[in-house]
Amino acid sequence: MTDGTPWGGDGHGTRQGAGDGSGPEHGGGFGPPAPPVYGSARPPYPATPACAPPPASRPRRATLLLALAGVATAVLVAGLLIASPWSDGSAGTAPGGSPVAAADAARMLREAADNLEKAQVLSYRGEFARDAGSTTPFDLQTTPGGWGRGSLGDEGLTVRMLTAGDNRLAKADQAYWKSRGYSGDLLDRISGHWLDAASDLPEIDDLTAPLAPANVAALLRDAAGSASSATASPAREAGRAATLLSTPGGRFSISDSAPHTLLRLASGSSPAATGPLPLAAGTDTSVSVLTGTDRDAFTTGFEQDLTALRTAVDPTVTFTTVGKARFSPCGSTSCTARFTLQNSAYGSAGAEASADAPVHAEITIDMTLDGRKIKRCAYQRTMQPSGSVALTCTATYTAATSSDHTVRGVPDAWARAVPDDELTRLREGFAKGTAGGQAA
Repeated sequence: MTDGTPWGGDGHGTRQGAGDGSGPEHGGGFGPPAPPVYGSARPPYPATPACAPPPASRPRRATLLLALAGVATAVLVAGLLIASPWSDGSAGTAPGGSPVAAADAARMLREAADNLEKAQVLSYRGEFARDAGSTTPFDLQTTPGGWGRGSLGDEGLTVRMLTAGDNRLAKADQAYWKSRGYSGDLLDRISGHWLDAASDLPEIDDLTAPLAPANVAALLRDAAGSASSATASPAREAGRAATLLSTPGGRFSISDSAPHTLLRLASGSSPAATGPLPLAAGTDTSVSVLTGTDRDAFTTGFEQDLTALRTAVDPTVTFTTVGKARFSPCGSTSCTARFTLQNSAYGSAGAEASADAPVHAEITIDMTLDGRKIKRCAYQRTMQPSGSVALTCTATYTAATSSDHTVRGVPDAWARAVPDDELTRLREGFAKGTAGGQAA
């Protein structure tokens, strides 16, 4: 069991239009207004029918669903698997291998589960199915609590993924997000930054949650409990002799030599309706343990990713101005701009949706005098869903009274995917596990 921790079990947002819909900036002042590759050297296991997708992820704020882009296709090389079903207590003989009793198979599976639970950080590299008939390459390094970092491929482009607590995030360059329909200032805002991907890329959760080491260990123990219905065949993984044990809930390549270790993992044809989360359909991945400098690199990389979540974006929240901006008082030495901003969250069809969590807004107002920047006011506000907030920004300057001048204010707002208090909790949880030396 895990306790929810990892070790147990400045860009530009959308420019806001004027309240009267006249344009992106608000003007005021004391003069005339201005115009407004993966690939694996080893073929995947022989294909089996796709298993049912994992259960829906935890409830989250409704988010904007964009149509999934096409996925990279991997060539499946079918192999001939000759295996013997075991009857209770009898032995199955894999071609070229030695007889393996059902009791021995159960022992191998349980020992592999025990060793998996002792691992510091697990590393996966393989593929899974995003659409029927196609597969996507991925790599993932993860802790026992399922906190991980990695990447997946999509039509030749790479998407980085991060799982931390309840957060599922993605990062990609502009070309990728543009291919998924993002545009304008929001495209600029999210490119190269972490983005809340809970709904736009639900496959991140579908893939990573079942691969949490605690869940994989539970799959191994379930398989051990029904070892009499499994089949066995010889295999070779990472240069080691292994036995491939195929069960309805998954296929497990376990080293023949002690300690018995899980070397490869693939989804099964008939996962159980209850119990551990089933692997994502089409999952076929190598499994290894990160140690030494590799584990240190994971720890350092994860800490850096957590720091970068300070600018992680929730792309489903937008902001608009309410009514017209006011500039008062304004004169030759100072001007105060007054705005009211409202947030909205949108659902899969672009319709406004109710949200179940507060909006953590990052807001700026840039003030200019005759086109010259004279002031930036910055705010952090926690807002109720569909709520509004009133803001003022005062700029001081010296302007000649012999001519007309124009003062403008431009508000900009975006919603954070990970607020400060949550980020602090994530950092503390990860640091506690590292300092405690617990299994990662």
